[in-house]
Amino acid sequence: MDGLRDAIVSLESKTVRSIRLTELLVAQLCAYSMLSVLCFAYPLYLFDCSGSSTLYGAVAAIAFVPGVLATPAGGILADRGRHRGVLVVLGIVLMVSSLLFIPMKHSLPLTVVVVATLCVQYGIQSLLKPMLQIETVRMTGQEKVERATALVSQITMASNILGPVVGTAVYGCFGIDTLCETAAVTFAISAFLFGVALKQNASSGMTGDSTTCSTCRSVFRESIRYLFQNASLLVVFLLAAVLNLALVGLTIGAPVIVAKHLGMQSSFVGIIEVAMGLGGLVGSGVVGMRPHRFSFKGICRYVAMICFGVVPIIVTLLSGPDELAFAALAAGSAWVMAWASITSVEIVSFVQRSAPKELCGKVLALVYMVLSCATPIGQLVYGLAYDRWTPAIVCAGMLAVLTMTTVLFYRLKSRLWRLS
Repeated sequence: MDGLRDAIVSLESKTVRSIRLTELLVAQLCAYSMLSVLCFAYPLYLFDCSGSSTLYGAVAAIAFVPGVLATPAGGILADRGRHRGVLVVLGIVLMVSSLLFIPMKHSLPLTVVVVATLCVQYGIQSLLKPMLQIETVRMTGQEKVERATALVSQITMASNILGPVVGTAVYGCFGIDTLCETAAVTFAISAFLFGVALKQNASSGMTGDSTTCSTCRSVFRESIRYLFQNASLLVVFLLAAVLNLALVGLTIGAPVIVAKHLGMQSSFVGIIEVAMGLGGLVGSGVVGMRPHRFSFKGICRYVAMICFGVVPIIVTLLSGPDELAFAALAAGSAWVMAWASITSVEIVSFVQRSAPKELCGKVLALVYMVLSCATPIGQLVYGLAYDRWTPAIVCAGMLAVLTMTTVLFYRLKSRLWRLS
């Protein structure tokens, strides 16, 4: 009887944990998808009102800065525990900022309102990432790090697909006010689900003893010191940044190749973006369903597979007809993002396994911050490159960087394997 009772209790515990994990993932989907929608719609609304593409780009660049700066704070919060209260408060702040946008855009300069709102949203997004990653791993179990990381990646990819689609539909049909009201309701739902999902979570203990600025600086310096003492982990960071920088060539190149080089309508750019999103979703989904088939030891192979996806794009841009070049770009982009997603999952899982538990959130935050810094650098470099050279030459340069990254991973594999 005792064995049967224990089995029932164990089954009930697994069921409750599964329900809470589902609630947490739904809350992430609500928050991330609406953040994606608004970060897409606000600059578009400003562009429609001003007609200035320069202003559009400047606002997007300025709003990106707080997200990078807030990433270390997200890592510190992730390691300090008590995520439930923080996540609920962040959801409420997002809800309030969405509602305040409606009256503020009538009473204040629109550019200032858009920049301020985007800064809040990008900053909160950077705070959310490490905490949600830690909580998802905690719910699935430390032995299922790849699966948990893949789940978070799938939510992010799905949000990136839903964002532009939902944002365009609601904004185009009903206007920015309705979109803000819809976002406010969705953020309120996410805050509620965060509270419910983490109600009985065991992350209430604090690993730190103070929340002063000096303590925050000291604990973050500790994580940086840890990285420099573990050169192999630092190398992984840098190679991941180079990989991310190289892949920006596809995201920024899609509109250039489709609209300028192939002479197609700009609406076809959306097809490429959806292909990239679906590729990333499939990649993280495969790791989530078959985590035992993938490991960090296969990182060289995964990056090599990314290289193979770029080759047909270069070949068709050089010699193929426009329709074939577009098909190759769509298929190649999906292939590249699928393997890039697998690579990303394995790198994040590797970091979570390698870093000490008390520093895991801060080290993860450093990963996200380095990758975030690589993105605007890549945008600047590739923006200049596409103006000076043909897309085929630029893609060949991207392939060269990816190949170099594969070779470096291979050269360092023995040290990385020992660390993993």
